[in-house]
Amino acid sequence: MSDPLILLGPPRSFTSVISAMVGQHPQMYGLPEVHLFVADTVGELFFYYKIAGRRRSHGLLRTIAEVYIKTQNKKTIELARAWLIKNKDTPTAEVFHKIVSKVDPKIVVEKSVTTVWKPGNLQRVLKVFPNARFIHLTRHPRAQCESMMEALKTEVGLTREMQDHTTTPPTTDPQILWYNIHSNIVNFLKDIPQERYMRIRGEDVLQDPDRYLREMSAWLGLRTDDEAIDEMKHPERSPFSKLGPPNAPFGNDPKFIKDPALRPARAKQQSLEGVLSWRDDIPGFTDEVKEMARSFGYE
Repeated sequence: MSDPLILLGPPRSFTSVISAMVGQHPQMYGLPEVHLFVADTVGELFFYYKIAGRRRSHGLLRTIAEVYIKTQNKKTIELARAWLIKNKDTPTAEVFHKIVSKVDPKIVVEKSVTTVWKPGNLQRVLKVFPNARFIHLTRHPRAQCESMMEALKTEVGLTREMQDHTTTPPTTDPQILWYNIHSNIVNFLKDIPQERYMRIRGEDVLQDPDRYLREMSAWLGLRTDDEAIDEMKHPERSPFSKLGPPNAPFGNDPKFIKDPALRPARAKQQSLEGVLSWRDDIPGFTDEVKEMARSFGYE
């Protein structure tokens, strides 16, 4: 059985589109966000859904319906939900293992943003697949933070992860989330053999998909012919790149689902210097954010 590929990156870092692109390779199978690594058992996972919102369950429900029943509709989603409830004592690692086994010999690619929120979530991946491979996906902090501020218009729950408590009242600042998540990823990858992970800038993939998709495919030991690369440039063809049934419509970034096609023009040059559009009480990015961003190749 093939070990999975896990994409690691903060939300709004092109994880949805690039995960779907990689998943469209003929030898890969792209999943939506299944969030299986935030809990040890299915029962604990349902408790997480209760706190974080039922929308978090949509990706896993759609995956089970698609992988096991080959179709996503209201009935198959409810069958998937019933199976999970019946197996509430099952380890989430076992559920992920079953999904990976079902699509074998294709390699699963998964990118739940919750995996990178806590070091313990990342360790759960290794418990079930100690030889998993990882892609650390980055995006310039200015563009990512501006996108996060846009996301807060509909996902207000994210604000608690971005609070600068040095002000009264606390100030929402998405660079805090950018830095904390990338710190989790960098620290995690220190213990992973170098041949099992790569770091790539999302902007580069979108601006030159032929080059970088071919490089990723070669690193994974997959086909690199023009036909395979062309398939990867059509993330909209994934069964999870569109709205699902009414009882599980999401499972991915709603912005991506609304328009899942590859759009190279959205990757533009940004600077680490200068004022922040979301905050005027500080001169700009913190020194630690700029240092980390420069280590990723940003200016």
